[in-house]
Amino acid sequence: MNRRQILLLGLVVLGASYLIAGGVLDLTDEPAEPETLERDQLVQPEENGSYVWPYTSRDRSAEERTLAINLLVHGDDERVQQTLVDQEELEWEELDPEEEDEPEVYEDTEDGIQWDDAHGSTRYTYVDAGPHDEEVAWIEESYQLHTGTYLGSRYHIRAYTTEYDNWTAIQVHEEYFDFFRLRHSVTDIQDSQTALEAEFLEEPYVDEVRREYHGTHGGWNDGWLSVVELAAIVPVLAGSVLGLLGLIGGETTRGVVRGTRNLLGWTYRNIRGFILVGTLAGLVVGVRSAGLAVEAAVPWITPQAFVVVLYPALVVGLPVTAIVLTQPLERATRFLRLQRVASWLGGPLEPQAAFAFSIVGLGLGFIVDFVAIGITTLPLQLLVHRLGLMVALGLLAAGAARSDAEGAVVFGIGLLGWIVGLAMPLFGYL
Repeated sequence: MNRRQILLLGLVVLGASYLIAGGVLDLTDEPAEPETLERDQLVQPEENGSYVWPYTSRDRSAEERTLAINLLVHGDDERVQQTLVDQEELEWEELDPEEEDEPEVYEDTEDGIQWDDAHGSTRYTYVDAGPHDEEVAWIEESYQLHTGTYLGSRYHIRAYTTEYDNWTAIQVHEEYFDFFRLRHSVTDIQDSQTALEAEFLEEPYVDEVRREYHGTHGGWNDGWLSVVELAAIVPVLAGSVLGLLGLIGGETTRGVVRGTRNLLGWTYRNIRGFILVGTLAGLVVGVRSAGLAVEAAVPWITPQAFVVVLYPALVVGLPVTAIVLTQPLERATRFLRLQRVASWLGGPLEPQAAFAFSIVGLGLGFIVDFVAIGITTLPLQLLVHRLGLMVALGLLAAGAARSDAEGAVVFGIGLLGWIVGLAMPLFGYL
């Protein structure tokens, strides 16, 4: 593939990925919710009780729908919250009016998920309290809980209650802090639903755990809602690739030797490229590691304060690394000293190699970062946005590797793509 083909491919992938990530091209073709919510769009958790919309919204409007409510817990509001945050320290006394003996006391000694108070963006849901002779209303979450780390990955709960009903509607999802969006990105709601559901299984204070099908296929849901019925009990004491290396040697010893020699020669000629891969990947993973370390070391400081320091390390550090390790020494300007050091690491890279190594390095950093914090699935828009950033950095590196006018054009396109890709989430296009 020649240089012009690489440039054309990069421009197509860059443009398409940003259009998809920004929502200009919608591949899901999911129809918008109507503004008026009829009762056949709502769920009635209890007979003769209020109706609730089985989704959350960014605003008091169905058009801003986000995630599906995926768990309902029947019981007093305070008891429901207590089963989540104080489960390990609870003792429960079963009340059986037909039993004359002393009540049996249960103590939960198994380790469960440790939920802590959380802070996040406000999300609304819609409640029709007509059966209680009250009006319909958009309500905010009553409380938020999380387990995990703010700057890593976590399960996040938003719980909705009403003063008229004895149920709590819960939206639980998995998310991670995305340094390229400066906020959390949701990656899943079904695994987190299963994990929370499992917390109630075979507990003495739970009568039943079941799943009900309500057809709520939007908002990342599969149509099923977990339902938990708390037992008629009261608390008496409130108190967690390597793939197989196939030696593709030739079928003969001579083939192995020849292939090894060629590989070593290519590796030597591109030693700087491997350093570029390691540096880019290490920078992405290092920023995440630093964030988690300082969050654990100084928990009394809000994690958002650390982002102010860590975010520029990615925004500026990644392109500067690509420039320093790909730009020929004769083109060096303000990075002269750094590029002199880089020249000791091997010969300069060809534009095609600079493009490929940059994409691999940033892509590897993304993968290791996601795996390290336990993220295994990502939404399509986020994936294509990351692809766009990888291509933008690749074009920037390919342009830096050339010492002519065409290289300057490629560099400018890559730099513009990098800036646009970072600006999109800040202006709400991701």
